[in-house]
Amino acid sequence: MNVLDVLDKNLVKVPLMHTDKRGIINELVEVVAKAKGYSTQQFEQILDAVLNRESLGSTGIGNGIAIPHAKTDVVEQVAMVVGISRFPVDFDSPDGQKSRIFFLVLAPSKQASAHVELLASIARTCTSQVFRRMLEQARDNEEVVRLFME
Repeated sequence: MNVLDVLDKNLVKVPLMHTDKRGIINELVEVVAKAKGYSTQQFEQILDAVLNRESLGSTGIGNGIAIPHAKTDVVEQVAMVVGISRFPVDFDSPDGQKSRIFFLVLAPSKQASAHVELLASIARTCTSQVFRRMLEQARDNEEVVRLFME
């Protein structure tokens, strides 16, 4: 499974409005909950799963990227939300850099391998500094999708 398998323009938000880790995670979960028509209870379940995972260790991977993720049976298949922030947000990345590019990855517990494959694909896709800068400068969700398709 790779980024293009799950990229959906309805699950891309540019710009993210929050400027702290908890706010960014909440905002990313709101995007998927709204797009998929989840109830308030389902939203809360997803948010709790992501925050619980984050409490085990930061999902900031460095180079201005964070990949908050969780397994939850609220989702029926792997889903990914992409968010771009105009303001760097501290996600406790190992390189000390604040993050502006965010990928929320959700997977049902029975699809653990697809979840791991997608996390690896995101990391590979974002190795180029030029690509990361282009993402950071994207004006809207359609531009983000176009960048991934090129």
